[in-house]
Amino acid sequence: MFMKTTARLLLCALALGISFCSRNTPYKSNGEPHRVISLVPSLTEIVYALDAEDRLVGVTTYCDYPAEVKEKKKVGDFLSPDPERLRVLRPDLILLTTPTQAQLAEDLKATGFRVAVFTDPRNLAGVFAQIQALADTLKVSDRGKELVDSLRSALEGIERGKELSAYIEISEEPLISVGGGSYLTDALEHIGLRNVFSDLSQGYPVIDPEEVLVRSPEVILLLYPNASRTNVLHRIGWSGIPAVSNGAVFDSLPIDELMRPGPRLIRGVAVTDSLIKHAR
Repeated sequence: MFMKTTARLLLCALALGISFCSRNTPYKSNGEPHRVISLVPSLTEIVYALDAEDRLVGVTTYCDYPAEVKEKKKVGDFLSPDPERLRVLRPDLILLTTPTQAQLAEDLKATGFRVAVFTDPRNLAGVFAQIQALADTLKVSDRGKELVDSLRSALEGIERGKELSAYIEISEEPLISVGGGSYLTDALEHIGLRNVFSDLSQGYPVIDPEEVLVRSPEVILLLYPNASRTNVLHRIGWSGIPAVSNGAVFDSLPIDELMRPGPRLIRGVAVTDSLIKHAR
């Protein structure tokens, strides 16, 4: 369900002309938060991975993992939560991310809510820093370190394959890819996939189809719901792209794991590596 809104979230950021940041620091407060609302699916997953789910009193309608989260009270979507539902749940902390929820964070603060705002990571180091910052915010720093160490270990256990150039598509209309400002570029680099648009500073740039042809990727990854490998293989003018001519176009990838910078990301990278091995 969350992936149905990914393009909307990214387009909001593009429309606002916002660049993605990588700094994450713990939220400093006078006490340990006990009634937490998460307005971000990836942060919700981190809270569960930190074994702090008992603190969660509310989440968004797009927070769907793990399965137990379905039992939590829903406060609306990630851009427009219901103010009355927020008040009824009496949170002592609300979790958000920037840049997408920057205005929402200001609005919530103006109405008296305490918020902890985390920045979208630009690389894997930023993902790990965000996990640790949230752990520190919830006063479970040791558990955060354990989680980050386990993720680093899992990443190191993935054998890096032969380097291949890759085009990553996260929206078909408009055509949106992944740039150098996204953690995905760094994450996929660890399995030998070199993003052909890594030179672009944006996290998720709108792409000219002709530019994909020019950059000639050897692998194409489709990271959005209902993506069709067949449609890409038959796109007009793309037959000369090595990934297309060799059939190295993949549409059955672990989308949520890859598109949420959280504890499942490394597993998503490992699954992706396994799925494309025959392309090497």
